[in-house]
Amino acid sequence: MHIKIQKPVFESIVNQIVPFTEKKDNTQITSHVLIIANENLILKATDKEIGLKIKTDAQILEKGKITINAKKLSDIIKALQNKEIEIKKEEDTIIITQENSIYKLSTFNAEEFPEFPNPNDLNKFETDNETFSDAIKKIFPVIDTNNPKYELNGALFDIKENTNFVSTDTRRLALYKTNKAGKETKIIVPKRSISEIKRILQNDMEIFYDEVYLILKNENTLFFTKLINGKYPAYEKIIPKEFKHSLNLPKNEFLSHLKQISIISTEVKITIKKDKIVFESFSDENMEAKTSFNINTEIENFTFAVNSKYITDFLNVINSENFYLNLNEPNIPFELKDENFITIVMPLNI
Repeated sequence: MHIKIQKPVFESIVNQIVPFTEKKDNTQITSHVLIIANENLILKATDKEIGLKIKTDAQILEKGKITINAKKLSDIIKALQNKEIEIKKEEDTIIITQENSIYKLSTFNAEEFPEFPNPNDLNKFETDNETFSDAIKKIFPVIDTNNPKYELNGALFDIKENTNFVSTDTRRLALYKTNKAGKETKIIVPKRSISEIKRILQNDMEIFYDEVYLILKNENTLFFTKLINGKYPAYEKIIPKEFKHSLNLPKNEFLSHLKQISIISTEVKITIKKDKIVFESFSDENMEAKTSFNINTEIENFTFAVNSKYITDFLNVINSENFYLNLNEPNIPFELKDENFITIVMPLNI
């Protein structure tokens, strides 16, 4: 294999795929990037749980394929100038050159690099990518991390006639409803994979899935992730069917007062009165904070306490100027709602 390519183009691709490689064990071929030179240049990286393939143009002097240690490749490319780079294979050695700079690296057998799943074998998810992007962005903050119930470390895509995107960390539940559909099934996508999808998703990508994989692809990029094998909680049973009180509140004003209290305590007591909403710090620390803003409600006096992060996360991802706060009793879950997106929150005991 022998290629020439401009450094900025090559560096951009390398930076995108390095996060998909094995980091802890350099003896594994998955710690390497696979480079394939045919009519185009293709770079692939995977740790077997998640993978990325990117195609680009380059000057192909000799066809072939090689592997290069991802960390070494990234460091070398970063150190070179913004000029043309030459990469070629000589026997079992990879040589990277740029003018007077020469690097020689060892390589693995490229034939042993793991195969990527084929999207043609999977079901297509009929969605527009703007909706898909909005859904995963909004449910992402509520996905749990390092939960012993491994399925909670991912987001549920409940694919049916009206698909639901769901996440929970056991203290709150986020639900984004769409009218998009695919072959009816439930898949659980790891949080790490959701994070990468947010980064690489493009408007022209198609989305495919089965019980094992989720794939996003367009002409030049293919992303895949293995899914979490588990049974997600019966989330629909957690959502209250009705509420005693429903308040339409200004997002920015509510968020501003919430942040003021959060300086002192993340645990906040909120009291809703007929003419105002009062925010107070709620902790055992020897510090206090209190603020309020005026608003007309039909509630005489309703007090509940909550971790402010749960409301802040919701308000930070919605686009509307107002949102709904739906309540029943002070010590049972309440709802934050913006159009087709809701978050159910468990209050703190007062």
